[in-house]
Amino acid sequence: MLSRALVSLSRVAVSRSGLVVRGFGASALINKTAVKAAATGGRKSGPAKAKKPAPKAAAAKKSAKPKRAASAAKPKRAAAKPKRVAVKKPKAAPNKKDVHEKVLNSKRPIVALPKQAPSSYSLFVRDMWKGTPPREGGEAQEAVFAAVSREAASAWKALSEAGKQQYHKQHDDLRAQHAQDVRKWWAGVDRAQVALENKRRRRHNRRVAQKTVAGSRLPLLKDPLAPKRPPSAFLVFMKERLTGSSGPVKETCRAFSAEWNSMPDAAKAPYVAAAAVEADVYKSAAAKYASSSSSSS
Repeated sequence: MLSRALVSLSRVAVSRSGLVVRGFGASALINKTAVKAAATGGRKSGPAKAKKPAPKAAAAKKSAKPKRAASAAKPKRAAAKPKRVAVKKPKAAPNKKDVHEKVLNSKRPIVALPKQAPSSYSLFVRDMWKGTPPREGGEAQEAVFAAVSREAASAWKALSEAGKQQYHKQHDDLRAQHAQDVRKWWAGVDRAQVALENKRRRRHNRRVAQKTVAGSRLPLLKDPLAPKRPPSAFLVFMKERLTGSSGPVKETCRAFSAEWNSMPDAAKAPYVAAAAVEADVYKSAAAKYASSSSSSS
């Protein structure tokens, strides 16, 4: 009741003077509240706060995932796949053509004959070199070798024929031994390797002739056990004419060549027949040698 009376009195005071009496204590607070209520018509000042929408329970229930039934058992995980074992790919075989070309272009020989026998002079120099005291390599050793070589050359020239004869005999013995070694080597060597070595030497000689490779020409390997090729009719004629002839060989051969060219076919017939006989002998010997070499290899 008291509050209502105060509110009514405050309204009258505001309407008369247009002023708000500010007091202290509880009455002032009540007057302030009353003035506010009078100004707003009993409503609170300021914009009304928007109420938060209540969460919809139904929507929440719908959005929620349905729980699995307790009776439904969880599916078992599939067994782990076995790990793949890395299989190493076999290395590709080298190209035969590339290997063949590499062998032919190499400087190393595919097959090598036994070393040749040293000459008489080489044996003499070796004996002189044995007497020199061994020294360290380098320029000093080269100087010693050059001095011994000069001394050996002058000593060989001053050596008597009796003194040289022992070196000649050693050379002949070593040469005969070398011939036996070469025959043994040819008897057991692979002929395909020999053919490949000759092909390599032909290529090297061709490059030396073209001056694309430095070096000297290499001789082809010839089998001493193989039968010799038969002579032609002209060679049979030359062999007959050169037997017992005298004079310069070059001019004599030219004269016999001119005589052969001027001879009629009837005069050449005996030489042609002799060459045919030699060819038949060669064919039989070559076939026999080929069969023996193939069986041994």
